[in-house]
Amino acid sequence: MKKQTINTFIDKYSLNGTIESVKWVVDNKNKQIKTSSISDDKNVVSYVSIKDDAGLSEAEIGINDTAKLKKLLGVLTDDVNITFNKRDEKIVSLSLNSESTDVQYVTADLSVIPKVPDLKKLPPFNLEIPLTKEFVTTFVKAKSALSDVDTMTFTKDKKDKIKLTIGYSSVNSNRINIDVKPVEGKDSLGKTIHFSAKYLKEILTSNGDCENAVLKISDAGIAHVEFNNELFNSSYYLIDIKSVD
Repeated sequence: MKKQTINTFIDKYSLNGTIESVKWVVDNKNKQIKTSSISDDKNVVSYVSIKDDAGLSEAEIGINDTAKLKKLLGVLTDDVNITFNKRDEKIVSLSLNSESTDVQYVTADLSVIPKVPDLKKLPPFNLEIPLTKEFVTTFVKAKSALSDVDTMTFTKDKKDKIKLTIGYSSVNSNRINIDVKPVEGKDSLGKTIHFSAKYLKEILTSNGDCENAVLKISDAGIAHVEFNNELFNSSYYLIDIKSVD
């Protein structure tokens, strides 16, 4: 497998190092390597898959230090072979080798990997915002300008115009308001609602290889965005933040 493919997979679920502990699953039936993860603050859940099982056998692998794994990958060349090292039929480490270099990464017991909730029963989404290149560029710049602000807020004014605000507060604050252009017929917002701007920025940045995504928001307190291309599928759920100052 190409090292870049593994690194991209890691980037899509780790979100710039904000998520470290995950379970990799090699799924031979669907010919993919997949993972699901949840952030420590429970504000984002992700499902990411590579549409290639790399010829590996069916397995579940505990990755408890993603940053360390990525550093080890850094010493290898472009083509990486992966093998499982087992003890009593349990994977205890990964061997990663390319040309004249090989590294070993010690895996974790699956019991220490955070459990990811089942999100199959979802509420209807009443607001859909196309993630155009213009929107993505503006949002990433806005979040970078207010790097100390972690939340974004969706509000509706008296003319029913929907805005996204980074730095929203009930008191005087530094803030950036961004006009949004919802999908026709999916343009309602029943209440002011807050999500993590930090995670959305990392989601958008790590999925720059995908186009035509849509951010879907439900008044029930959940937002969803999915990215898809020939090699990867990435699906993220943002959970509402109940209150901001």
